[in-house]
Amino acid sequence: MTIISGMFMCKVTEASSIGVKRVADYDKRIKIWDKVAGNSSRSKLDDMNIDKNRLVSNEEFAKAIVGDKFSNKEKIIDTFTYLYEIKGGYEKETYEDEPYLIPYLVDSSDEAVIIIPGGGYGYKSMDGGTEEGKDVAYTLNKNGISAFVLHYRSNPYEYPIPQLDVQRAIRYLKYHSFDYGINPDKIGLIGFSAGGTQVGCFINKIRGKDLFPEGYITDEIDKVSDTISNAAMIYPVLDYYHNIPMLFSLFNDKEVRNKQKRIELLKEMDLKKYITSEDIPQLVAYGTNDSIVGSEGAKSYINIARKKGTNVKEISVEGGGHGFSQECYMNEFLRWFKTMNKKNI
Repeated sequence: MTIISGMFMCKVTEASSIGVKRVADYDKRIKIWDKVAGNSSRSKLDDMNIDKNRLVSNEEFAKAIVGDKFSNKEKIIDTFTYLYEIKGGYEKETYEDEPYLIPYLVDSSDEAVIIIPGGGYGYKSMDGGTEEGKDVAYTLNKNGISAFVLHYRSNPYEYPIPQLDVQRAIRYLKYHSFDYGINPDKIGLIGFSAGGTQVGCFINKIRGKDLFPEGYITDEIDKVSDTISNAAMIYPVLDYYHNIPMLFSLFNDKEVRNKQKRIELLKEMDLKKYITSEDIPQLVAYGTNDSIVGSEGAKSYINIARKKGTNVKEISVEGGGHGFSQECYMNEFLRWFKTMNKKNI
């Protein structure tokens, strides 16, 4: 385990503030679906509990998804999504969002990382921010690694739709690997916060499966292997016991409010119970003072994964809160990523 002092070696922050502005390098975006699985022309508002007379800040949203009290949190979460994602112009009012990748290429590199920003499934931090997207891509580029930032579907889309966007992004890159000069055996994932959930869910519950909704017609890209070289999760949500209200961002509200079903959903999102990714080298970085998602979920996941024979690199940021900076993990990640890819040569 690598222990990093958050006080002296890296900037430690809570979730960074966000503002409604254009997605960085939006004009470069690459749509990853031809016909998007799980989409329809139906209004999202029919499935959302919105208070149109209320303003919800990102700080209020962040507080709303923490803890075990959930009964009054759905409206806060849905109102935030409505104001920030839909009214902000990042997503549509209907279930017609189009997931995309934003490429940051290095001409001489055959390695690539898909970057998955967080946002509690209520929004994506790349919508107005760069810390979990473009900034990470630039650092990877400086170290000879191509990067692709994934804009995936979120609230009110329900599981497993957001996770299918991860699978599709991997298959899309592998299908077009020659076009981008990428070795399809050197593609990794890195996810932040809920993006870490995306990574953890994909490698343990989605990979190798076709969980497409009824009526979806598969194409050639869907036939491509979705295996990856390695997977990194940075201050991830690997169970929901510390964030029960966040279930509203990923599941039907009636199911969340039903006690027995809620227990089942919590088990469903407790990823240490579903570890099937022993063949994938993994890196997990967490802060010991994370007030948003806690650290116990990450630590218990690491423990169980190792018992199952998984190669897991652990980074513990002492005193680190949620949303800690690149200085806390990036050097370790780069060394680890390069080492793991050498083993695939």
